Amino acid sequence: MSTSDYLIIGAGVNGTSIASTLISLGHTVTLLDRSSDGHVAPDGASHDLNKIVRADYTDANYCSLAKEAISRWRADPVLAKFYHEVGVLFRSSDKGQVFGGEGSAEEYVEAGVRHAHLDKDKHLEVFPAGAGERERAFKLTSDDQLASLLSGVTGGLGDGLKGMGERQTGYFNPRGGWAEANNACRALLDHAITRGVAVHVNARVVSFVYADSDVSKVTGVRTSDGRTFHADHIVLAAGAWTNDLLTALLSTSTDVAPSKWMTRPSAQCVAILRVTPSEAASLRNTPVIINFSSGFYQFEPTRVGDEWHMKIAYHSNGYLWPRPPVECNGSYPAFEDSIAAHPTGARSIGDEGTTEDVGYDMASSTIPASRLSEMLTELAQIYPSLASPNRVVSTRVCWYSDTLDENWILDRLSRHPAAQGRGDNVWVITGDSGHAYKFLPIIGDLFATIAGLQDNERDWDLTRFTFEHQAKLHRDKSEGKKIESADSNRFDGGKEGENARARL
Repeated sequence: MSTSDYLIIGAGVNGTSIASTLISLGHTVTLLDRSSDGHVAPDGASHDLNKIVRADYTDANYCSLAKEAISRWRADPVLAKFYHEVGVLFRSSDKGQVFGGEGSAEEYVEAGVRHAHLDKDKHLEVFPAGAGERERAFKLTSDDQLASLLSGVTGGLGDGLKGMGERQTGYFNPRGGWAEANNACRALLDHAITRGVAVHVNARVVSFVYADSDVSKVTGVRTSDGRTFHADHIVLAAGAWTNDLLTALLSTSTDVAPSKWMTRPSAQCVAILRVTPSEAASLRNTPVIINFSSGFYQFEPTRVGDEWHMKIAYHSNGYLWPRPPVECNGSYPAFEDSIAAHPTGARSIGDEGTTEDVGYDMASSTIPASRLSEMLTELAQIYPSLASPNRVVSTRVCWYSDTLDENWILDRLSRHPAAQGRGDNVWVITGDSGHAYKFLPIIGDLFATIAGLQDNERDWDLTRFTFEHQAKLHRDKSEGKKIESADSNRFDGGKEGENARARL
């Protein structure tokens, strides 16, 4: 029986980054994924055209982490070619309280600029030799600034880019942009494979393997086709599939409702549009644009085969249905699959003990039929000529793994109250909350630090990445206390129709 030092379940951003770090530290690593090629499955969040990369978090811990991650994106010999530092443009629109005082869009903008300029993080922002430093973030106060940033765009700019400093506010951070999500994740895993990571395909994990003499000691896992894999340490990096996986793995040893794993999946909305080569050329190197009052965001076009595709999406509280599928069939659900997946007689949101939204009370049930139309209306505010339903190539669901405060979980399974001390050698890595991908170059280091494999030289606050941290939040919420988000982009989340937490 062969045994690895580490057995990783899941080849998304977390699993891939951790595998890359562990193999570089000299450990033997085996990685399993549901997919047919061993890389991130087609329905996984990391299997995407692009993801936003930015560092101006409201939370100091993530702000520092992200600035170091971006420096690695710039310089890493594997990842650099997949990173596009075109900048990120935040705009408020004219909705809600735009100017003046606590909770306003202006307050959020000024905080974003301030965090981008933190002196304590200057040493983390490193640029390739000869490239020179990029300009720092700055507040947008006039339409002329927007016209300059988007000067090459043909076809006209929409009304959503007008009235800056008068009807709306915003800022631009040149030190950010986007990454080719699927391409970068695959490339990093391919590189890890050349260094010794063993990858096994079509590996849907269904149960733990326990030591004969100690049922609390996990020695490996078994897949749906009967294969067994053994390791000294097991890392569950299953993203939005975490709840179902943990429930299945511990079904014979403990009784716990799926909603009590302190994370739950939410379905988010993505649409892909087709643009012409000339349109793509005019939009080349334009910034990522985020409407932080609604959570709508868009990228410059990306070449896919012989076509140019443009991703638009909402980043919001999400939807409970459809759920992440157990089987990997090589595709992902479209928006219309949401209502079809909603079970007849499903309980209402927040109904104690009956839905995944217990304790969260945020997600709606199913994706509304009008969602695509709403996305195109948002796009028309920026690039009117592109906002046609005839351009839509596909819609897809992107699943997040949410926690109450958007902090991730990187902790031993034995520390979860429901595990009753079992699984001290099993690590649970989850709770991305929609903002983990940008940390692909550094999540492995964070795990190695938490696991005691390397010193915490950066003085990261590691207490927030624990089950105990999340358990306390759930206790606080049940007592009516306010939960502070690790990075809430809202400026007035209490109003109907406005994004409660835009977690990018």
